[in-house]
Formats: sequence, structure tokens, C-alpha cells
Amino acid sequence: MAAASGSGTFLAPGAAPLRRSPKRSPRARVRTTPTAKGQKGVRRVVSSPGQEQFPPGSTLGKMMNLRLNKINWRVLNDAADKLEGELASQPILGLVKAETLLRGVDALEKEGRGYREYILVRSLGLKMWFTHATTRAGVSEPRARCAVGKALASPDGEFNIYRRVLAHAPLAKSGDWEGFADGLAADARAAADAVTDADLKTAKVRYDASVAAAHFAFLDAEIENAVKKIETAFEDERENKRNAFVSAVALVPWLDPGTAPLSVASEKKSVATASAHKNAVSSVISAPVSDDVESMFGKKKKKTKMPRAKGSLSNAVSPLNDASVSLEKSLSKLVKKQAEPTFPEVDAWTVGEKQATGSDAVAAAVAAALRLPTGCVFVVPTDVFASAMTFDLGEIGLNRRVVSAAAFAKESSPKEGEEKEKVVILAFDPAGAGADAAVAAAAAKAKASAASTALLTVALAPGGACDAAEGPEGAAEARAEALERAAARAGVA
Repeated sequence: MAAASGSGTFLAPGAAPLRRSPKRSPRARVRTTPTAKGQKGVRRVVSSPGQEQFPPGSTLGKMMNLRLNKINWRVLNDAADKLEGELASQPILGLVKAETLLRGVDALEKEGRGYREYILVRSLGLKMWFTHATTRAGVSEPRARCAVGKALASPDGEFNIYRRVLAHAPLAKSGDWEGFADGLAADARAAADAVTDADLKTAKVRYDASVAAAHFAFLDAEIENAVKKIETAFEDERENKRNAFVSAVALVPWLDPGTAPLSVASEKKSVATASAHKNAVSSVISAPVSDDVESMFGKKKKKTKMPRAKGSLSNAVSPLNDASVSLEKSLSKLVKKQAEPTFPEVDAWTVGEKQATGSDAVAAAVAAALRLPTGCVFVVPTDVFASAMTFDLGEIGLNRRVVSAAAFAKESSPKEGEEKEKVVILAFDPAGAGADAAVAAAAAKAKASAASTALLTVALAPGGACDAAEGPEGAAEARAEALERAAARAGVA
């Protein structure tokens, strides 16, 4: 979604790598080259390689210092009502204006998040929300979904996601996250209605040829059934005045071209245990990386990379599940390691640059969160996930908190006589590195607090043809195995 320069710098969607001056020129000079597609007529000062920035003294230069990786939220807020002329060509400013509305300048200044880290986490969040919005809008034909994604990512388009999120931010601010989601879905629907035959013809489809509308119908039904199972269990517990543990699974069919990472269709029994599952994930990590799939949020042509050594994913992202690592440090690590932003939770779902399945898995978590009962706490794998989902507000309406597993495990238990929150713990199967330990810690904390607890597992199912009701071939086995692994993760096996 967010483009990146060769050094890993995140810019607005569609941005081109920043151009650098030749080493032979010691003097600073001014260019009129745009820093991102759609930024017409914006002047940049280029003083030396890696020192690109907006002209000192300009409005944009006062707001964002790319060289120092800083955002001046105070200046940005003062100029928020003057988004015209030079600023109107900057879609990113629609997002940052929404940010000042949602959180306030004082909180943003105190946080001190870098420009690159800010763009990364918001890119992840917007990708999550607009993938959900596209499904929520009823856009289920694969080619149409990709055409809509292209329209949402276009910096010059009227449906640009950075601009559109500003229109609905007040709803999220007021706690009406259903209204926020409906507003985004209306944008996705409008974008779909504006897609022409030529747009469809030129859209590059990121899904496997077997994927059809039935796949998304099945996925939506999976989410609905999983949440209904949780709600029913919580209702029974209240009536029987007892606390119990319930496990629910929402299957996501493999949607990308090629074979599913865990080969669930042909190796059903090989991943029946947690240890075998971990080994299967390790084998995925060493798979070769290709460049044959386009992201729903814009073309991301990459150079073919060498296979990663086994264990490299664990070394790269396991600290994200560590309570001792701050959100800002986690984001800094991701900025350095990624070109196309993805959640570490679904790294094991990604083969090369193929991210369709992982993107819809993350969007499924949003859909589930919006359907959860009032007054529960939604425990997600990492603080990056919580930040992206809630725009750092820490809640998703109806008195539903969203916290990372590490943060939840550190919270004080309710005192005698205090009302206990219902706890819903989110897990992905296959899981990201370090996630199993985080889930186990959160489940242990919920058990110690005697809270009603549910483990919601978003699990990978086989690919191929899919029945809207029954799912793809092998879905039943995939569900049973996911439930078995979920019990082991939560320590209730």
C-alpha cells in the first residue's frame, strides 16, 4: 500500500523512490520533482544523498522533515484548515488531519513517532480497514476487488484512502465504529460503481484463478458463525453463573496463486500437533520470493530475493510479542525490514510477495471485532496490530477495548467484587513467531482472573474451488486441526 524507497522509507501510496543528487555536486539545489505521484509542483531541496526534504520554510517543510524522520504536529494542526493549493496535492495530509482530530496534538507530540513509522502503522491499518470495507460493500468478484483496490490507492483519485478516512474519522472519534466501517464501505462501493470495463480489463488480479465470490461468502459466514459461538457461550455462562473457556475458528481459504503454505490439502495429518505446525511454518519461511503478484493496494514490483534461512522470521519479529519492547521500537524494526507493509502476525501466510490471503485474514479480524459483544476486551497478538486497528485509540466502540497480548498479561487483575471483562483472544493459525507464547500468557492471565474467555482463531484452509457453505475441500479437517492447536496454545489441551 505504501511505497518505499530503496532504503525502506515509507511515503504516500504510489510514491516513487526519492531521487538523490550525484555525489559530485556539493552544493544544495532546488528541484520541482514531485516526491510522490500526485504531488505536483512541490519543490524539494536535495543537499546530499539521503538528505532529501521539503524546502526549508515551506509549509510542508515545517510539517514534515524527511531527513530527520520527524513530524511537527503543532504546525500541521495550525495549517489543518488550509489544505489547499500546495497541500491539496498531498493525500497523506488528509490522514494526518484525521489523526489530529482523533487523538489531539498534545498526545501526538508527546508520542514523538517518526514519519516513517507513522506511515507504516497507518498503512497497515488502512489496508486492514479498506480490505474489510471492500468485502462489507459486497464487492466479491476477484477482478473487481483488485480494480477497487487500485482506485483506493491512487494518489490522484477521488477515492484515495488517505483522503477518505478523514471524512469518517469523526465517527470513530465518537465511538461509532460501525458507522466508521459503513462509511469506508460506502467509499469502496462508490469506487466499485465507478470502475469501467477498461479498468477491469487492465486490473491485475492477485487472486488464484479458482477464487470466486463463493470464497468471500464462505469467509464472511465463518466469521459470523465463530462470533455467534462465542456470544452463545458467554450467554450460557451468565445464565449458569460460571466462567468457562470456549474456542472458535474462522477459516480463511487460500486465495493466492499456487499452493497454500502448509499444504493443508495434502498434508492434513502432518500438522496435527503444535510442533509439526511450527516445523511447517519454518519450511514456509525458506520458500523463494517471487515478484509475480500485484498488491490490491498498488503495484509492488520487487526484485527476486534469495530464500531466507530457517529461523530468520523468528529473529526478525519475535521481539514484537515481547512486553519489554515498545510499540515505537517495534515499528522501527518493521520499517527497516519491509518494503510492502504486512503484519508480522501473518508472515507465515505469505509466500514471496503473495499477500492476498494474509490481507483477508487480517480483515477478518476487523470484521470479527465489530461483531463482538459489548463490554469485552479484544486481545490481539501484538501492539502493532492494536495500534493499526484502532488508530491508537485502544478501543473499537461499545465499550470494547483492544490491547496486545503482552499488555493484557501485565494488567492488574480485577479486585474482589469488581466486574470482570469478557476476554476474546485473537490468534492466527499458522501463527507468527512468538505468538503462541503471547496467547498462552494472555489465556493464563484471563484464567487467573476468572474471566469468561474465548479464543478466536483465524485459521488457514486449503485453496481451490470453494462452496459458499461448506468451504474448500478439506475445510472440515483444517477446522478440527486448528481447534486442536488452539487448545494447545491456550493451555487447555
